[in-house]
Amino acid sequence: MEIPKAESEKSLRGSREAFTEDLDTNITLITNRICDPHLKRADLKLGRRTQTKTAILYLEDVAYQSVIDDAKSRLEKLNIDSIMDSGMAEQLTKESVWSPFPQYQATERPDRVSQALLEGRGAILFDHSPEALLFPVTADSLFQTNDDYYRHFLVVSFLRLIRYLAAFLAVLLPGIYVAVNCFHPQILPANLTLSLAEARTGVPFPVLIEVLIMEIAFELIREAGLRMPGAIGNTIGIVGGLIIGQSAVSANLVSPMTVVVVALTALGSFSVPNEEFSEALRLLKYGNIFLGGFLGIAGIVLGSYLMLLHLCALRSFGVPYLSPYAAQDKNDYQDLRDALIRFPLRMLVRRPLYARREQRIRMRWEDKKNVRK
Repeated sequence: MEIPKAESEKSLRGSREAFTEDLDTNITLITNRICDPHLKRADLKLGRRTQTKTAILYLEDVAYQSVIDDAKSRLEKLNIDSIMDSGMAEQLTKESVWSPFPQYQATERPDRVSQALLEGRGAILFDHSPEALLFPVTADSLFQTNDDYYRHFLVVSFLRLIRYLAAFLAVLLPGIYVAVNCFHPQILPANLTLSLAEARTGVPFPVLIEVLIMEIAFELIREAGLRMPGAIGNTIGIVGGLIIGQSAVSANLVSPMTVVVVALTALGSFSVPNEEFSEALRLLKYGNIFLGGFLGIAGIVLGSYLMLLHLCALRSFGVPYLSPYAAQDKNDYQDLRDALIRFPLRMLVRRPLYARREQRIRMRWEDKKNVRK
């Protein structure tokens, strides 16, 4: 079977291989990378009628057996006619059903799965599905990309800061814009306040409605572009955005600054590497828009507090979702070396929190003077 190239998780450096829809081929792509007898496979069949072949992969001596047993137990308890894709199993086995944040990490790349297995995580693969589910997952792992370990640490650290900034823009920028215009124009410089007021001359809608119109228009363009064939979809996205934005400004339906804010928000959501995490931020964005429109900056603070409170309470197979920023001492503060800032590769000698404590040293130096603990 021909191995396709990764489409949704592109990288500048590293393997270009992606999973196929055949389970055995996908497992072969992983075993070609990890030649270790401790790599184990637990087989299941899900769905009373479909009997979908499923495999759980893990390194027996590195991963916590209790976490693997928990994942296996959740899958075995499924009593449903069919499991047609990994997304169905993900929704049926997640701990917090009402949380929009992903509690598995979906990936189409075998090198990403191999890297996760070496860290002590588990992977679930399904027949007829070109994606694997990695567990446990943290918010920080969803900001990391496949080639973060193939490039210079200074470049990677800068890009990670950009991704966190992008997440901030994606979830908070429209709400802050609405709050400032409606309640707190005095916090802006006088020249900027006058410029914004002049730009809104003739616009018949309040700022809240104006932002919602543009956000919904952008969602329509995005959905249309996704459902159309490749080249046509790209054309719709670019041309549709330009035409609608320019026409809306010319017709005095929205102000130019609103178009800029919505465009920056869209770029922010696209810059978050994990699609499911980006979708969760897009949903929360609308809550912040309404909070900013009715309560001002206090509403934005309230929305941010509720989101952080939810993330603090969220766990994935017992691992805090905000690790390594939460529970830093569980791995002697070593996980912070590969979080918001990535240290040089030679200093990442320990596996993350997912791995068994006795197996967390993954790199040793022969020269005792250079040993790093």
